[in-house]
Amino acid sequence: MLRRAFKEERLPAWFRWICAAEGIAFWMHLAERGLARHLDDRARARELMARAARVAFERRYAILRQTLSDLPALEARPDALAIVMMGLYPGPIFRVLDWILGALRARGLRARLEARRWLAPLDAQRRWEEVTVHLGELLVCLTEELRAAEVPQASYVLGQLSYDFGVRLTRLIRFLLRMPHSTESAIEVLRMGEYLFRVNPEHHSGVDGATGYIEGNACPWYMRPGWGAMHCGIFGRFQDGCSSVFGLNYRLTRTIPRHGGDICRIELKPIRLRKRPAST
Repeated sequence: MLRRAFKEERLPAWFRWICAAEGIAFWMHLAERGLARHLDDRARARELMARAARVAFERRYAILRQTLSDLPALEARPDALAIVMMGLYPGPIFRVLDWILGALRARGLRARLEARRWLAPLDAQRRWEEVTVHLGELLVCLTEELRAAEVPQASYVLGQLSYDFGVRLTRLIRFLLRMPHSTESAIEVLRMGEYLFRVNPEHHSGVDGATGYIEGNACPWYMRPGWGAMHCGIFGRFQDGCSSVFGLNYRLTRTIPRHGGDICRIELKPIRLRKRPAST
């Protein structure tokens, strides 16, 4: 039934919201671990990640204040940022990532009640829509932070982390749903992720033997300040990891940031293994 709900894109808003929020929290957790290995310094990795997350969340808080009149100014209530974010990310993964918001905390009954009151005007649908924007905002701020800190090969590290995340998640989904090894299954998994994060809400797809494609009207991130073709490539690596589980190579053949227009297109083709030269 869950698989059918995904395919028909009729999951309840609260389920989409919680899945998207926990997905972002898990991505931040893996990004911190991957960056720590790359730098060989976990404390610095957390510092850079926390700084980027703080900037991203402050941007979103400022936008929320435009419609949520009860949200206080951060100058008056510095802890309000943590309270609101804990309200938007109520799952267990985000709650154990205390380092994300540094010294700020949003624990206890008072914090929960304030989060409920401040966010009351937002139903589950609007909370889902808000949280899905955060993923792109976090990536923009993180790449800017890593560039400013002169972290070598930062984009490559984030891309590889996204790829590994896609492989891990797809293997789990394929096992749980007993999905066959096919191009149709690959497109189904890709659409699960796109659906949860509002990517290509208007789309069409097709399969021709071992090849396939998805074409749609992009994502909620490319319009955010600082977004560029590089960021499409980093998140594309996640989908590349998903596709690889089904023996397929994923290519972003058209994106709005790079090619203009109003559509993005991905294509799937079988992975070609290079033949070793014959020994003499």
